Order: sequence, then structure tokens, then C-alpha cells
Amino acid sequence: MELVVRAGEREERVRITRAEAGYRVTVGESTYEVDSVVVADELYSLRIGGAQQEVWVHRREEGRYHVSWPGGTTEAEVADPLTVLARSAHGTGGPKGPRRVAAYMPGRVVAVLAVEGEEVAAGQGIVVLEAMKMENEIQADRAGTIRAVFVTPGQAVEGGDPLFEIG
Repeated sequence: MELVVRAGEREERVRITRAEAGYRVTVGESTYEVDSVVVADELYSLRIGGAQQEVWVHRREEGRYHVSWPGGTTEAEVADPLTVLARSAHGTGGPKGPRRVAAYMPGRVVAVLAVEGEEVAAGQGIVVLEAMKMENEIQADRAGTIRAVFVTPGQAVEGGDPLFEIG
């Protein structure tokens, strides 16, 4: 399983696989052998590379956790890589500025439903992307004007490639 974990300003890709005695956890470039036991509700005893650590993990809401251990506390957000990519596809501009929308996964452009200069409504389809044998309509997340369309029907795109810009 692969996850993206954000705690404060730090964001890391974390890969977890079953190992002989627990799990093998890779955080960035470092790999750890981890064994875990649930001690009580939200309290875990972890053995990481032979050292034991008790950690309290309180789920605040879907994907968000408050984590405490004897050395400190932090708020952590956990998501799968596809969710992180989909969030980033909503662009870099703020709510009032231009927003560039990117493909959230590799695929093929099936149709372009709007043209540059066209006024669109929030929720209106702009691009249809075929990914994993499913057609996905990429919609405008707000009303605005299509400032640029970066793709054409039949074009292959990778996750993160720009599709259109709305202003």
C-alpha cells in the first residue's frame, strides 16, 4: 500500500508492505521494520527497528489524525496518491485568480466540450478524459471564462498535465 502523509510542512510518500514479523515501512528513502499491537482504543505499541514506542492516534475526520507520543504531538493528514494528485489538479490559482486544471491520472482525451473565451458555469463539463477504461468528465469548479485549452481529442495525457485554464 502506498500513502502520502503530511504533518506540518513535511509531506512524505509512505509505502507499507507485510513483512515476516509485522510490516516494512518505507518513508521517503528510509525503510523500517515495524511491529504493532493495539494496546487500547487509539493507543498503539510500536516496535520500530527493535525500539519500542507507544503512540496515541485519534482520528479527527476522514484522513486527518491527531498523533501523540512521549516526545511530542502532531496533526497528520493521510491520503492515497491518486487523491493527492486529484486535489492538485484543481490548480494553483486562488479562488478569484486564474486556475489551471490538470489531469488527475494518465489517460486519453475523448472530447473537449468548451473553447477558449467561452463563459462556463460551475459544474459544466470542459474535458472528457478516458482513464482506466472509464470516461470522466472534468468540470469547471466555478463559473468563469476558459482562458486556455491545452489538449485536443485523442491526445494522451499523464497525471499532472494541464488540461485547461479558467479565469
